[in-house]
Amino acid sequence: MTESRGRGRPNKIDRERILAAARGLAPEAVTMQAVANALGVDRKALNYYVSDRHGLLELVALDAFESAFRRVDLRSDPDWRGVLRSCARAMREAFLSVGALISYARFEGMTDMAALGIIEQTLRALVDAGLAVDDAGRTITLVARLAQAAAHETHNAAPGSGTQQAGDILRALNDTAHEQFSLLSRVANTRSTQPLPDGQFDFELTLVITALETELGRGDRSQPSHADN
Repeated sequence: MTESRGRGRPNKIDRERILAAARGLAPEAVTMQAVANALGVDRKALNYYVSDRHGLLELVALDAFESAFRRVDLRSDPDWRGVLRSCARAMREAFLSVGALISYARFEGMTDMAALGIIEQTLRALVDAGLAVDDAGRTITLVARLAQAAAHETHNAAPGSGTQQAGDILRALNDTAHEQFSLLSRVANTRSTQPLPDGQFDFELTLVITALETELGRGDRSQPSHADN
């Protein structure tokens, strides 16, 4: 005889059911209690997977990031520079897809196999180019941080407006200061009247790639052996 479930006993839950319930809520409405209510379970039943609201929001943000990031295809680019740029841009778009929860997205917490495969492919391209494995890992972390910062700034910018920092600088400079800080004023004026450009992120990627090329160039030089010392 099959044992019937006791009255009031929580339904079986798992990570996917928690995420499905959270996805149905507006970001500001995602709380432990709201998700528990949606699942028809006691709030304490969620603690096996997430300990508090912050952890819940991180789980939801990571799910959104991975869902967008795993769709990228790097197979068509044979050069490590192109692979790194494609990976970085995919990260930026994936962070943007998280929306209001972007601050909770943790690149380091990825567990999705397809998303991790993209990271592995990018690491392989860097290592095959001559970069040390640890340095390749540091490069991916750096690029992820740049991508999240760029996505965060884009998300917070008003449509068609310039950067908030540029406006703050212009307000801080009086007429005399504009003459004293002519170059800074020129940069701030441009950035205060133009939408946030993707060119900033591309510029940062170019600096990273240039630095890597320099590092790889050092590795190409002949190194004296210990026997010659």
